Amino acid sequence: MRPDSIAARCPLLALPSLGADVPIAIASKSQAGANAALCRFLIAAGAVREDDVPENESDPLKACEAAIDTWIKRQVGALHCLEPRFAVNVLDKDGNYPAMRDGQQTAYALLDVYWGEYREAEWAVGRRLEALNAAMPSLGATVLQVLREQSRYVYPLFTPDIADDVASYVYWQGEMDEETALDMMCEDGDEADREAMREEMVTRRMLDDAYPDWARRWPVRTGKGLRQPKGVPAWRPCNLRRAAKTLTDPGLRQIAADALALSRLTLTDDFRPDIDGEYIGFGAVLSWDEGDVTTRIYDDLINLAHQAEYCDRMGEAMIPLDDPGALQAWFYRMGQRFRAIGLIDRLIYALSAGH
Repeated sequence: MRPDSIAARCPLLALPSLGADVPIAIASKSQAGANAALCRFLIAAGAVREDDVPENESDPLKACEAAIDTWIKRQVGALHCLEPRFAVNVLDKDGNYPAMRDGQQTAYALLDVYWGEYREAEWAVGRRLEALNAAMPSLGATVLQVLREQSRYVYPLFTPDIADDVASYVYWQGEMDEETALDMMCEDGDEADREAMREEMVTRRMLDDAYPDWARRWPVRTGKGLRQPKGVPAWRPCNLRRAAKTLTDPGLRQIAADALALSRLTLTDDFRPDIDGEYIGFGAVLSWDEGDVTTRIYDDLINLAHQAEYCDRMGEAMIPLDDPGALQAWFYRMGQRFRAIGLIDRLIYALSAGH
């Protein structure tokens, strides 16, 4: 007799199931009390609104985290390219995760608030930056530099100059090209082996061909009282205010206006994360052309970082839980950073022509 005929005559036994009103996890009284105290703190600080709390989330900590993330994203506004994620951890007075000790939950003392990119992506910006340079001398270089300078403390971007630096220490033993690395990997005089190895690795020529010189280097500004390093070409930024007023192309004019607005924000490293190991907290990969060497270098950096310690946070802050005003002060100080994230996103979207 076939197995399916047996199944037809013998109905399967129904497995027991929990009702919807039965909690999946049970917390101790001390933990539940600590969670309730945390929720009261967040409400007092104005970080949590009732309509921001997920209805089906049984874990108060996760519910509060989701509410904070929703509140912050409302401050940032709609985004096209970036996908920031703000998260929280609760810590004890020693900066450790709370645990059960002698049957009691260790007291919550600190709120660890941090942020990073949920899903970084590649955006090809070279063609648009070159169009800006053609429209007005050094305009593309100026916009790129504003992005580099203003994103580093808020939403770091993996740009061509960083790709150049990473290639040096990941592939080339800290040198400016691959020759020293080839000396170490190949036998003396074996040119065939040397060239075969060169074909498989990232080379200086690849980078030189991928980006113009002004995109590969952090420019040195000229001006009164500034010393000009020997051998480094001088660079004078474009006047973004004039560009935003005089460019005839509305798209380029808007890029200049957004870059000007971003450049005027006061952004410091107040919330710089503690970095142990390799730093990989980048919000986007800005390649020159889609699929160029930038993505290969970035992927190799990520793979290398995951072999040891790494940091993928963009920023963090420790908020004492006995002072609701401290969280309000953090929200206030983050205001310009929220504005910066929105402008960085708009610039990336415009420079990549929305692709």
